[in-house]
Amino acid sequence: DTSILPICKDSLGWMFNKLDMNYDLLLDPSEISAIYLDKYEPCVKPLFNSCDSFKDGKLSNNEWCYCFQKPAGLPCQNEMNRIQKLSRGKSLLGEF
Repeated sequence: DTSILPICKDSLGWMFNKLDMNYDLLLDPSEISAIYLDKYEPCVKPLFNSCDSFKDGKLSNNEWCYCFQKPAGLPCQNEMNRIQKLSRGKSLLGEF
């Protein structure tokens, strides 16, 4: 039911349209990866895992917009925070 999904903010809708290189109104992993630089590479898979509610390997406009308005936070930011916490834990263990 897409009627419960939030309306996409202008900038999110614009970004979706810019990333949709084949104009099929869906984003696939290759289109999404175009927005990330090397240091954000770990974000692509978590983005799909948390945003692809239909689990079809593509993001519709509704999935895209809803994902960036979730109360749990942005998927990439959450993944980067998780990686940083793991790195800090490893460095602390390395000191002993």
